[in-house]
Amino acid sequence: MCCLNDEQSVQRTSSTADPVDAQIAIRNIIMEAPMVAVREVAQIPKKKSNYFYLVLGGVVFLIIFGIAITFYLGILPLPHKPQFILDEATIGGLKFSDPNLLTCNMQVTLSAKNPNINYEIFIEKLEARAFYQNQQITVAAELPTNYVSPKTVNVWTPFLYGNDVLIPPHEAANLIVDLNAGNLPLEIKVDGSLKWKVSSFTFGKYRLMVNCLADIPLGSQVNGTNFESGVKYVLDQPCKLRFEN
Repeated sequence: MCCLNDEQSVQRTSSTADPVDAQIAIRNIIMEAPMVAVREVAQIPKKKSNYFYLVLGGVVFLIIFGIAITFYLGILPLPHKPQFILDEATIGGLKFSDPNLLTCNMQVTLSAKNPNINYEIFIEKLEARAFYQNQQITVAAELPTNYVSPKTVNVWTPFLYGNDVLIPPHEAANLIVDLNAGNLPLEIKVDGSLKWKVSSFTFGKYRLMVNCLADIPLGSQVNGTNFESGVKYVLDQPCKLRFEN
């Protein structure tokens, strides 16, 4: 409509103006109108184009970041479980008397090795107990919290006390047989929690359950059911390890 109005105005004035000048004016109007329209239309896709490239850049960044994380985790092997060993046990006092009362005081040496190269192991809330045929015979002993660095060994030496613990009749009969044979098969069980640490990141939290067999060779009896105290027994017994979420 703008072009038609301009053309009509030129036609009205063409009677008084030079015909050549009128034709030039009309041609200029016709040529400039499409250029203005093109410039106006061209500005709209430019704004959309900037938004598109912004979104595309964000998507590319997320893809590259995801690939980098995957590559970083991929080059690190999955962490291996720590290796627990019951190194030795020292009997401080061992007595079995009627009616089926057991006194067992001992100190054990327990070590944990971290076999990993890149991962630290954070072990906390550890408690150690002694069992005879699934019967707990000592109170729980708390073990200090520790970080086990890669390729290193951490050692605990808890004291386990159990005075006049009542043993059920069936287990008591088996205990008498074992003591008469000069042997005391115990289990040292340790419960706690474990986390992994790589660089500055700590992840995972598992319940840690360690079961160590302590087959203690008591030898000959001293004074009936009283046994020699203060004897150290080297066991070097690998322990079984189980995780729970």
